[in-house]
Amino acid sequence: MPVRKLYRRATAVHPELPLYLLALTLLAGSDGLVANVYDNYIWHQFHFQPQGRGDLELIREFPGLLNVALLAIFACMKETRVAAIAAGVAAVGMAGFGIKGDNVWLMFGYTLLWSTGTHMIMPLSSSLTMELGGETKKGRRLGQVSAVRTVGSVIGAAVVWLVFGEAKVSGGAQTWQFNLTFFLGAATACAAGFAFLAIRSVGSAAERPKFVLNGRYWLYYVLNILWGARKQVFLTFGRWVLVTVFLQQPTTFAVLAIVGAVAAIGFNPLVGHLVDRWGERRVLVADSVLTVVVCLGYAGAQHVGSSDRGALAVVIVCFVADGILMATGLARDTYVAKTAPNRDELVATLSMGVTINHLVSMTVPRYGGMLWKRRGYESVFLVAAGLAVLNGIMSGMIRVPKRVADRSVCAGETTALPEEP
Repeated sequence: MPVRKLYRRATAVHPELPLYLLALTLLAGSDGLVANVYDNYIWHQFHFQPQGRGDLELIREFPGLLNVALLAIFACMKETRVAAIAAGVAAVGMAGFGIKGDNVWLMFGYTLLWSTGTHMIMPLSSSLTMELGGETKKGRRLGQVSAVRTVGSVIGAAVVWLVFGEAKVSGGAQTWQFNLTFFLGAATACAAGFAFLAIRSVGSAAERPKFVLNGRYWLYYVLNILWGARKQVFLTFGRWVLVTVFLQQPTTFAVLAIVGAVAAIGFNPLVGHLVDRWGERRVLVADSVLTVVVCLGYAGAQHVGSSDRGALAVVIVCFVADGILMATGLARDTYVAKTAPNRDELVATLSMGVTINHLVSMTVPRYGGMLWKRRGYESVFLVAAGLAVLNGIMSGMIRVPKRVADRSVCAGETTALPEEP
């Protein structure tokens, strides 16, 4: 059977890799459940306007700003244990939406908890995955693990489609459908936490640096700032355009998530392979060019489309394309992994990267909402196109340390790194 064959292959890489993959799949499933209904839930329950939706991101992204401090609290604890705690915190937030999600102030608190858990896991999953990738297959392993997580996202989105299927008949989603989805997401996140607790031999137990802000990583910091701005435009306003301008229901997002996830199953490992073979610079520059195209598609959809249906089709294509392109972000992680002198500093630097891009993530939605209110949503994506151009320019400055390239060649890997001096 294919599943048994995949299990044997994963076990051959590391005995506990299958358990790790299960934990990530469950996390992706919980995220697929909650993320695909969150914007519709806000619109259904509170009728936020674009500026209010942008302001909400200040709360949702605040834990990312504190990521270094949050992880420093658990600096002496194994990373898998910290991941289990983070999954539990996220589960509490998800369950809260379903228990008392009609109170706007409590909703803010549940959003904070949900976001805290998910943000803590971000650098931990990258670090653990690269530990399993060895010295010269970090990009490939990140791509493979990303594809496995996609399976969880598909399952979560499929459940959303089933739960909200009758919304098309009744003309809109009902409160019980949101509550059921949030409870299922919380249960899945708890299961992921137990899976992380069962892992014994992966993750450093040594004390890690609590704060790393080093001039050696300045380009990595800049790339994270630009990526944080680009990411937040699409996370906040990409969905909001579909919800408020084109009046799409959760079933639409479920279907789009499934389509994007199926495409990502093949695309994510390809990105990892291209990073190992062609290098981070080329991959990130290509991502910037494609992102410009996506931004212009969003901005021009209603002006070049022959009908409302045509405009919706353009926005949907851009939405799916942007979700797929997010996978290229692994190139930033492998770049800093080749620059960091040791694994402990790598974990702290990845955490700092998450924190830095969230400095931008907390401000972009607010000003984006103000810009939408005054100039229309198209102006938000035109600004995002300019950020993508700047990201491409900075990505072109990436240089891989020569010692890493030499080590890869000596190891006999076919995944050669760029030959920059």
